[in-house]
Amino acid sequence: MNLSALLACLSFYSGIYLLYFFFARQQNSVFLLTGMGLLLLSVILIPYPHERRWRGFNSTLTWGQYFYWPFLSWWRVFILPINWLLSLIYQD
Repeated sequence: MNLSALLACLSFYSGIYLLYFFFARQQNSVFLLTGMGLLLLSVILIPYPHERRWRGFNSTLTWGQYFYWPFLSWWRVFILPINWLLSLIYQD
C-alpha cells in the first residue's frame, strides 16, 4: 500500500470537488485556490512512468480486473472526506 498514491487520489478528487463546489454552489475564492492547489499537489505526487516508485504507486489500489484504474474507479471513496467537511460548514 503506497501512501503517496492514496494521498494523490485524495488530493485529486478533493481538488475536483472543490472546483465543482466553487462553480456550482459557493463563489468563494478560497475554494478555487484550494482546489487548484490540491490538483497541483496530486500532479507533484504522481511519479513519472520511468521512475522506480511507479510500480508501487500503480499497484496500490488494483485488484485484478475489477478496480484496475484507481483514478477512475475509486472516486466516491476519495470525495467523501471533502464532501463531509463542506456539508458540516454549509448546512442547508
